Amino acid sequence: MENENFSREEGFNLIAKMISEVKNDYRDKGEGWLLWGWLLFIVSSASAVLKHLDQDRIIQYLWNGMGIMVLLYFIYRSTRKRTVKVKTYVEEMLDKFGAGFFMSLMAMIIASSIANKGFVFGYYFILYAFWMYIYGSAIKFKPLIFGAFVNWAAAITIFIVDDFKYGMIISAIAVLIGYLIPGYMLRNQYKKSNKS
Repeated sequence: MENENFSREEGFNLIAKMISEVKNDYRDKGEGWLLWGWLLFIVSSASAVLKHLDQDRIIQYLWNGMGIMVLLYFIYRSTRKRTVKVKTYVEEMLDKFGAGFFMSLMAMIIASSIANKGFVFGYYFILYAFWMYIYGSAIKFKPLIFGAFVNWAAAITIFIVDDFKYGMIISAIAVLIGYLIPGYMLRNQYKKSNKS
């Protein structure tokens, strides 16, 4: 490599440009969106079918099973050995927002179970939409931002309809559009960026 003479200003500009590129160089594999999306889609769809078949008692076991699967996934992820990686500011902030999102979601689930206030899924979708909007904005990924608006609309619709079976159908559709489609788009984008 040839030695190039940089002025002090050119050197600072180069360093600033490199830092800016690294700060914005966050690539999501789409794994979390796909895992959470498929779990919610399957359980929501199955709940709608079971409600239609008057099998209400099985629905609770289905949702409890999903909760256990999510818990096991987080235990697996936290115990898995990771290679040491320097995190960008965006990654660190998304980790903090993600932790806040899941703690808020768990608090809502526990509080609604204790209070036994009936069908509160609309509130969950408000929280899902907020997380999608923040995350999509941070990584500049418009399909997640669009998914956020779909989930906000789903929340309002769930409250208007106020029927478990139809709420689960709305849930499945919102998850398909808000989680699964953007998740697959993120995965494809990640694969393309690794090839180049």
